[in-house]
Amino acid sequence: MIEGTKSSVDGRCPICIRECRRGESFCGRRDADGRLRQPDIVAAWMIDRLFEKPIIHLGPDLPVLSIGSWGCNFRCLGCQNARLSWTATGEGIKIINLDPGVIIRTARARGCRGICYTYNEPAIQIEFVEETARQARAAGLINVFVTNSTLTCSSIDRLAPWIDAVAADIKSFDDNFYLRYCGTQGIIDVAAKIRRCIRRFKDDGCHVEVRTNIIPGVNDSEDAFRRISGWIRESLSPETPWHLTRYFPSHLLGTCKTPAKTLFQAQTIGRDEGLAFVHVHLSKGCDCAGDRCLIREAANGDPSLPSCCDQGLNFRTWSGIADFEKHD
Repeated sequence: MIEGTKSSVDGRCPICIRECRRGESFCGRRDADGRLRQPDIVAAWMIDRLFEKPIIHLGPDLPVLSIGSWGCNFRCLGCQNARLSWTATGEGIKIINLDPGVIIRTARARGCRGICYTYNEPAIQIEFVEETARQARAAGLINVFVTNSTLTCSSIDRLAPWIDAVAADIKSFDDNFYLRYCGTQGIIDVAAKIRRCIRRFKDDGCHVEVRTNIIPGVNDSEDAFRRISGWIRESLSPETPWHLTRYFPSHLLGTCKTPAKTLFQAQTIGRDEGLAFVHVHLSKGCDCAGDRCLIREAANGDPSLPSCCDQGLNFRTWSGIADFEKHD
């Protein structure tokens, strides 16, 4: 049973760092009393691979059932899942009701080894994630949490016992970046709170891999690379993986895709700063809910469940510019 979340003493939502006042839910998923609206709603799902998240240092590249809903506590201009994340009402999005038990049974029946909470920001439906992850753990499945790293410490402490791995975003050390490009108006010290969130997951025993989507002319300076990689080394560990993902023009941010040489420059800097594992990803910028992932009905009226495994999808990280020259 999915239990509700009570507002804090001062009437603010305790789930994410926005700490919205009661009745002013930015993400749209909370009612006037702070309860989760549409608690069992899924708007995107797909069978794909653990390495796609990317989580590549937890173990083998296992098949996982990736699920997402609607709503987000950010409004990123270059969001590649904007169809799901930018809505505050869910209007116009095809959804299905899937309680945790159905999700677990579906995953096991299709040979998945875990559940991944992704596509929109899963923190905003923490009750659903917590209950699904608890049942998944009991069924012998792993749980993977893909996040923009905006949970409060109390939310992390609530989820961490059930989460095996976290793909945690950090985009910048600069609050102005988050304000201009991620719509974080009203969040004080947002960059520091994001770093605190990632560290808390680590301290609570979760396997953490950090991801930075590098956007040309926005967060691609040498200083930015050194600050992020140095922080990972000092605050997490030199062995914490850093994933450098490529930005592709999307939604309201029309800048060009990230040049390969910029990604490899960041990789070199990360290694110089003492990180053992710095991975370049050239094929996509995030864990995207493409059209094949969105809920749709099959010919028999049941919701279809696509699988990248059926398409021969190959995953690869790049070790250096010499390995890449023919593929830009």
